[in-house]
Amino acid sequence: MTKQKNRLLFYVIAALIPLLILGGLEWLLRFTPVYQPYPLFINAPGMPGYVQTNPELVKRYFANPNQAPDLAIDTQYIVAKKPQGQIRIVLQGGSSAAGFPYGRFGSPAAMLQQRLKRLYPEQDFLVINTAMSAVNSYTLLDISKDILTIEPDLIIVYAGHNEYLGIMGVGSALLGAGSHSSKWLYLKLRQLALFQLGQQLYSHLSSTDVASPANERTMMARIAAEQHIALDSPLYQAGIKQFQANMQALVRTYQQAGVPVVVSTLASNERQAPFVSSKAALAVPEESTAAIAALQQALQQDNRVASWHFQLAELLLAAGDRDSAQQHFQLAREHDLLRFRAPMAINQQLRALAADFSLKMVDSEHALRQATKDGIIGYDLMLEHLHPNARGYFLLAESWLAAVTSYFGAPTTAVTAEQTWADMPLTTVDILLAEFKIKQLTADYPFVSQPHSVSFGPQNTLEQQLAWQRTQGLSWLESSQQLLTYYQQQQQPAQAAKVAALLFDALPNQANSAFVAGQLYFDSKDLALAAYYQRKAVALAPDELLYRLMLARTYYFADRWPEALQQVEQVLARDPNHAVALRQHAQLSQQMQQRAAQQPLQ
Repeated sequence: MTKQKNRLLFYVIAALIPLLILGGLEWLLRFTPVYQPYPLFINAPGMPGYVQTNPELVKRYFANPNQAPDLAIDTQYIVAKKPQGQIRIVLQGGSSAAGFPYGRFGSPAAMLQQRLKRLYPEQDFLVINTAMSAVNSYTLLDISKDILTIEPDLIIVYAGHNEYLGIMGVGSALLGAGSHSSKWLYLKLRQLALFQLGQQLYSHLSSTDVASPANERTMMARIAAEQHIALDSPLYQAGIKQFQANMQALVRTYQQAGVPVVVSTLASNERQAPFVSSKAALAVPEESTAAIAALQQALQQDNRVASWHFQLAELLLAAGDRDSAQQHFQLAREHDLLRFRAPMAINQQLRALAADFSLKMVDSEHALRQATKDGIIGYDLMLEHLHPNARGYFLLAESWLAAVTSYFGAPTTAVTAEQTWADMPLTTVDILLAEFKIKQLTADYPFVSQPHSVSFGPQNTLEQQLAWQRTQGLSWLESSQQLLTYYQQQQQPAQAAKVAALLFDALPNQANSAFVAGQLYFDSKDLALAAYYQRKAVALAPDELLYRLMLARTYYFADRWPEALQQVEQVLARDPNHAVALRQHAQLSQQMQQRAAQQPLQ
């Protein structure tokens, strides 16, 4: 009996030795440059106490970082230790959640942040955008644990367009091969230093030449491997199933952590002609009624031809039959074989997900549809196939607002959507640059068969010149600083205030930037945002007496005398002999006494 025990112990030790060796190697490799975990958040260089979204996150998915596409989450700086009372809302998704082509401040996250500033001026809301072009539900789930490290209070998900042609999509040239299980195994193994070492050795020894992203045309051209994914085909169903499995796992992760989730239906351009159809457009009679009849007859014979559905939809819309036109526009999208736009089944999955997990569901597609003149989402709200224009992104954020306020209580101020739209966080430079990006995008695959160059356009104004310089490498920060100076010189305080506010929102540790934004909003008679940014300045530099005095002035003109007096008293607590503060204190005390004396007895 003792010999058997000794033999068993020997086998156990023998089996554990290689595991211990591997474990030791794994531990040692994690202290070397071999190991690159590429977390979602990294320490912000030059900003102690802040983290930022990792510009190299996309490399997390590629064995050779040089093969990773040039994609990144727009940089956002976040206080590492969550401030007491701050409410953090995190948005997840792909390029249409990231705000392409406008960038961070044109995204629905930024639009929502701007709305919350107006509605909850005293509350510290922070909307954090973790969306990135070309990613799908694999990345959403993969970074969910990273998101939990910043202690979110609410998650909003606007995703589903990239399940077929995004990174790890079922029809993608970028890590698209393999089953759902094998892709998840790959993601888990990529977290190991030993696996990364093996990948690097294989990449170094391999003689296979891989085209560099820089030698390709557009990301859409690079990523579309399986052009033909027919409705209800095995590959189509694989995309739906991977989305369902990943989204269920994503929601479970957040619910187990006690974080509520809001999901949103997706919208895309129904007026975009199909990219790839199983058959060419049909030659039809010129007369409308005869053409409609010919297309209807053809579709009875083969109802899976996207181009025919699109032809019929255009004719029906011109004839005034909007409901039928909408139906066929959607069928044209459903049968588009090049799946850059999510099929209707994705929204069906999102509705089922919300029902199964008791989530708040926002029908953003319906919200955008209601904003159109004919109930069909087209180029009035979309730039091309699926990216909204500035108004479209604004409406997305508006559609989420009711769900957000249901968690955090009724707004403390009444502000119309029109007023918020007027100060959307985009400058003319941002809009001009976005227009040029769309020109470039639509001058290449799959919008045209042969790529062609496009011109930027006139450069007569400073805004046009700065937008052009941005295409040549001028940074957003430099561009915005020049734009701020220009608007100040032109005595346009409202425009200057917007730019100054964006500069502070981009660099939230700069008290003086917040102070300048507050002063400019005061000059433009926007007292609500003046106070908002002046409070930010005071919070960052509580001993800067000028900041407090200017905040007191704003409160005074906003008829908030007690708050004004409180700020003046804070100044006197730091400098009892401050002449301006003493004078303001006397004036405020006298006026408040007079007002109290005029109040009738209750």
